Amino acid sequence: MKYLKDSFKKFKKDALSKAFYDSLKYLIISVVFVFLLQYVPVIKEWLSIEFSLSIWLIMLLSLLLTTLSFVLSINIFNKKLNAIQLENQIDELTGLKNYKALESDLEQLENERKEKDEPISLILIDVDDFKKFNDENSYEIADKILSKLGQLLNKDSRITDETYRYFMRGDEFLIIAKETSVSNAQLASERKRKLIQDSTLIVDNNSYRLTVCCGVTEFNKSESRKEVLERLSQAIQNAKKRPNKNNTQTVV
Repeated sequence: MKYLKDSFKKFKKDALSKAFYDSLKYLIISVVFVFLLQYVPVIKEWLSIEFSLSIWLIMLLSLLLTTLSFVLSINIFNKKLNAIQLENQIDELTGLKNYKALESDLEQLENERKEKDEPISLILIDVDDFKKFNDENSYEIADKILSKLGQLLNKDSRITDETYRYFMRGDEFLIIAKETSVSNAQLASERKRKLIQDSTLIVDNNSYRLTVCCGVTEFNKSESRKEVLERLSQAIQNAKKRPNKNNTQTVV
């Protein structure tokens, strides 16, 4: 994270400095060029006869070129900035969007819920007994398992779904299911739970099986993201209290 911040600061400083430097450089070159032209008889006569260009018109053209150069530099800067911001919102282990992206998207949804009636549901997926899995295997294997689980969930998503790794070092995944009622989200959650239960994850030529608990709720109109996340947390806690876990619970 620190590396990304330092890289962005350096790029921002270098890009803006280059833009201003290029603009100033082209302007000075243009002024000097025009100043020298007036002392070259052939050029002076050619300009005045063929084009009737005044020194002010030449300077105006130079200014336009300078402005164009500045605009292009800013455009390149914005593209680099967007790329850095996007990279900063991706979880390196799973390739899914991370918690920062989730916070941003939930904030946007919270604002939209004040006006839109479109049903939106949330699904929280928590790997059963993952601490025990870590202790019995290793953190390296556990990370590879989470990576494969992230890939599995990403493949099993609709175009209206977005899947996130809930925390940077956690074993929870959150899905925002747009245009989805809580009843349909529960069906989708059960499908994902069974998919994970029936999947064999291969790591270093060894096979592993997982089960998960799922919590489901709906993002109601005019509701804050804090309220919906608290209800989602309650749903996952209810699921984890069931014998043998491996189930889906809904709180509305």
